[in-house]
Amino acid sequence: MTMDDVLHISPPSTAESQEENDAASDASSQTGSSVVSGDRADTLSVNQCLLLNTEDGVGADVRSESDVKSEELTTVSSESAEPRAPVCQGVDFILDYLGQFGRFQQLLYFCLWFPAASMAAGVYASVYIEWSPRFTCADNREFEEELNFDSTCYRPDNVTKCTTFSYDTSLFTSTVVTDFDLVCSRDYIRTMSKTIYMMGMLVGSFVFGWLGDKFGRKAAFLATSVCLSLGSLACALAPNVEAYIVARFITSCGGMGIFITVFVLAMEFIGPKFRTICGVAIQIPFALGELYIVLIAYLVRDWRIYQAVLAAPFFLFLLYLFFIPESVRWLISRNRKEDAKVVLDRVAKINKVIMPQVQDTADNDAIPETEGKSKDQAGITQMFTNSTLRIRFLVMALNWIVATLGYYGLSLSSASLSSNPFTSFALSAAMEIPAYLFCVACLDKAGRKGILAFSQILAGSTCLAVALLPADLHLLTTALTLMGKFGASASFAIVFVFTAELFPTPVRNSAIGLCSTSARIGGLLAPYIADLSSTDPLLPFLIIGCCSCVGGLVALVLPETSGLPLPDTVQEAVAISSRKNNFRENILAVQDSLIPQEFSKQ
Repeated sequence: MTMDDVLHISPPSTAESQEENDAASDASSQTGSSVVSGDRADTLSVNQCLLLNTEDGVGADVRSESDVKSEELTTVSSESAEPRAPVCQGVDFILDYLGQFGRFQQLLYFCLWFPAASMAAGVYASVYIEWSPRFTCADNREFEEELNFDSTCYRPDNVTKCTTFSYDTSLFTSTVVTDFDLVCSRDYIRTMSKTIYMMGMLVGSFVFGWLGDKFGRKAAFLATSVCLSLGSLACALAPNVEAYIVARFITSCGGMGIFITVFVLAMEFIGPKFRTICGVAIQIPFALGELYIVLIAYLVRDWRIYQAVLAAPFFLFLLYLFFIPESVRWLISRNRKEDAKVVLDRVAKINKVIMPQVQDTADNDAIPETEGKSKDQAGITQMFTNSTLRIRFLVMALNWIVATLGYYGLSLSSASLSSNPFTSFALSAAMEIPAYLFCVACLDKAGRKGILAFSQILAGSTCLAVALLPADLHLLTTALTLMGKFGASASFAIVFVFTAELFPTPVRNSAIGLCSTSARIGGLLAPYIADLSSTDPLLPFLIIGCCSCVGGLVALVLPETSGLPLPDTVQEAVAISSRKNNFRENILAVQDSLIPQEFSKQ
């Protein structure tokens, strides 16, 4: 893809029009606007197109159509002085003109918070529905005023294994464990359920990441919403443990897939100036979703009713399909430019700005057709055939695995923070919010890779410290565990943003999906690593700590993407790695070479 496709500036067609343009250019230099004679509007430079935005970068959400017209950034006919919208080239430039975070983007972004929060309900519902209470053998037991819940698997003779059990219902009236007797010899089923659930997240990451790149973000949103809602409802109605495990697998596929889809969709409509804040802040509803399931669990103590209450709002996501747009970047990558224009017209209308003019000639489309289209449409293979993208993927996949391992490992440890399961889980979930706010405040200032490395090393060092501390220092151990959760949560937020900015549009959804698929390896390993504490309490913290530190150090080899526009082609993505000229400098250099002489004199 050449920069002529990204930014087209039409030269004057005749000597007469050249003289008229020179005169118009002298006149416009006094008012800050561009005036072009003739029936055809020349394309404005990027800088002139961006004059329509206010200094804070929002522009479109605070300026009316009349305000834009009053700026006189229009074209003037030789016979009429009616204002006309300027012509801008390139997705980032058009979206920047329409508003980097205008009314349209704000409405879309905050509407997508609800699907983002739903992943927490899908992932962490098992914390309470699979709660394992104390129990006692009920074989041949007559009525007793008070049962001794000693959690033994044998009858009083300590030889014969129990076949029926009585459970302590003081905390939960019923759970999956109590309904299906998942204790003693059947306890392995509960562990297997968690493993299969993590497998579902792995499958969902890969399948729905590919689906979003192949058939569009809206198609992926539909599929994930159906999986999440039907899977969650099926969990509540499961007649046996086998049906329950299958339903949880479907739920995990949908929960992981819907978060990836809404994250990518939101990021692709937001300008570079607000991408960091919005990319990290979309993690906040996930933490709020965790707190929501704690509240519901506290109010509803029957696992079937609890699961049904969680599942009911998921069906409302199907209504989103009537108003959420398809990604403009994805439409252009598939050469569906007419559909992209419809979406951009909608953005302009809601943001109350004039839509840039579109030249419908074969050579001069305001919305570019990407060069090497067949190559980019090869999709996921581009990440492995291109050496630069391949190295990025391997480094990011490692960081996703390490972040997941640390996150789940420290979450398992959070159960020991308090004897009350509601308090301990809420405390662990609440710690994620300041981690995300830290990322919002520091990512643009310190850069993506610097904060990622810091967060990973923080999580790793606190794990190592916990492993080396005496066991009786409970308060200090709790504080270090929460600091580790802070670092692991920050790492999770950063890898989503960083991955989206490192890979081009045709493979962005697949890149995030594959990295998230790799992350499930860490999720699958976390329970088994936690079980090593029965052998040596130091081993889990030592393994997690060392892995996190290694991930933080490896992240330093990645290029910095702070402030850069999202790459739309493989060539643009590779250009980020240039040490001499980064992506932004390459764009500006080509832009300057294409600006006509009369504009450069202004």
